[in-house]
Amino acid sequence: MKAEIIGTEDGIIGVKVIDPRGNQHLVEIDVEDEDSEDLHAQESYPLDASKRTQEQERLMNQVAARARFEAHTQTEYEILRDGWDPRQLRRGIDALENMPAEEFDEAFREYYHALINPEKTKEEYGITKDSVEFPGEPQVSLIMKGFCIDESNKVVNVLSDFCIYYSNENAEMNYTTGTFASCSDNLTQITPMIPPFKEPPGDDDFVYPEDFRGFMIHNLICQIRDIYLNMGEDPPEQYNIQGFGKGTGNFDYDQYLPWE
Repeated sequence: MKAEIIGTEDGIIGVKVIDPRGNQHLVEIDVEDEDSEDLHAQESYPLDASKRTQEQERLMNQVAARARFEAHTQTEYEILRDGWDPRQLRRGIDALENMPAEEFDEAFREYYHALINPEKTKEEYGITKDSVEFPGEPQVSLIMKGFCIDESNKVVNVLSDFCIYYSNENAEMNYTTGTFASCSDNLTQITPMIPPFKEPPGDDDFVYPEDFRGFMIHNLICQIRDIYLNMGEDPPEQYNIQGFGKGTGNFDYDQYLPWE
C-alpha cells in the first residue's frame, strides 16, 4: 500500500492511502481524543460493513492500520502502542539478547514454568470447568508477560502478573484473566505472547534458559512480521518467518503456524 500524510489541522491528521487495488482512502485520526474512532472515507466498497465481502472488510481494516502506522512514524504524535511499533519491538529483542543469563533466569523463570505446565497455571488462576462461561474443560491458549525497558534498551522491570487467554472447542471467543499491567510513562513496554508448550521440552533438545530466551525473541520477531501483515504490507525479509506472533490479524494467519 502507499500512504502519505496530507495535513494536520485542529488535532486531526489526514492520511491518504492507496490500497492494492488502486483505490483511494482518506483516514482522519483525532490525536487529541484517543477514544474517538478514525474517520475512514472511500468510494470503492460498501459503506455498511455488513454488506462487504470478507476480503473487502479485511482490506478496509488493513488500510486503517496502514494509515495509523503512517501517522505514528511520520509525525511527532504517539498513535500506536509500543507493541505495535516494530522499532520498539526491535529494542525489546536487543534488551533480551543483552541480558546476562542469571538476570534473564530470575526475570522469566516463572513465565517459563507457566508455559510448560499450563494445568498448574489454570489452577493458580482459578480457570476451572465450573468457573468458565462455556461448556467443557477450559484450555490455556496464550500467556502474555510484559517487561519494561529504558532508553538504553535495558530491562528494568518485569511486570509481576500474567495475562492469560483461555477457551476450548465449545467457546466462540477467547476469554482472559490476570492483569493487563503497564509500564510507567518513561519506559517502553514489550509483551511476549506465547502459547503453552504442548509437551514439556526435553533436556536433550531444549536448554533453559538460553533456548527459552531464543523462544521469546522468536515470538517478538513474529510480532513484527504480523504488524506489517496486519496493514497489508510484506514484512522485511529478516522478519518474514514462521511462528506464533500476535495471534490474530487482518491476514491469513494459518500459513504462519507450522505446527497446524
